[in-house]
Amino acid sequence: MDLGCDNMLMGIKSLKIVKKTMDTDGSWMKDAVRDSPKVYFLIGSRNNTVWEFANIRAFMEDSTKPAPRKLILTHSWQGTGQVIYRGFLFFHSQGTPNEIIKYNLQKRTVEDRMLLLGGAGRALAYPHSPSTYIDLAVDEHGLWAIHSGPSIHGHLVLTKIEPDTLGMEHSWDTPCRSQDAEASFLLCGVLYVVYNSGGLGPHRIACVYDPLGAVIEENLPNVFFPRRSRSHSMIHYNPRDKQLYAWNDGNQIIYKLQTKRKQPLQ
Repeated sequence: MDLGCDNMLMGIKSLKIVKKTMDTDGSWMKDAVRDSPKVYFLIGSRNNTVWEFANIRAFMEDSTKPAPRKLILTHSWQGTGQVIYRGFLFFHSQGTPNEIIKYNLQKRTVEDRMLLLGGAGRALAYPHSPSTYIDLAVDEHGLWAIHSGPSIHGHLVLTKIEPDTLGMEHSWDTPCRSQDAEASFLLCGVLYVVYNSGGLGPHRIACVYDPLGAVIEENLPNVFFPRRSRSHSMIHYNPRDKQLYAWNDGNQIIYKLQTKRKQPLQ
């Protein structure tokens, strides 16, 4: 992994509600690598329609021209763990326990596919997101997958994926439990898991896992998200603009982050 990426999360600076819809579940994002203003909107946890907006303003204002482009996929996705990376949409294929599809949005064809091992797809990754069995993520190090381990109330498993070949580079059994989790994301190679104790309580990062050991959870402050009425359907980090893209109770949200440099390894 790229050891030059040395930021770690310290807090949430601000929240901006970009758009409000009637849909409880879904995901939205920009390409995590390409310098493109396009916004992609995926409604629901089982669907095959992607809406492509020219930019964030067009996404925010439905009447803005040009109209969004409707992309019908040849396969449907499962859950809300989709990511767009280098012009490809990566998603968990509906009707399969552990198949990941790499989809070429320009050609509208399946570029490649893989089976994610390690018990992926046997249990929900996040009980508070009751449709996501495999969550994909992108950070400065590349493409990742997060899923629950095979045991009941197991811990999350983190897998690094090579995006060109869809090969599994390495997997880690993390200490982060799946129980009470609602979402997770990676920033500079570190996994941050968001938990919700239920009701109207705060959403907080209660487990942090760094495969390299540079970030120690005990040295981090308590990171709370602004109180929301429901669990997040998805929270994904975009390494290009250093923000979190989230979906909560029909609201498409951007969280701006407070970070600092990691402590050097001893």
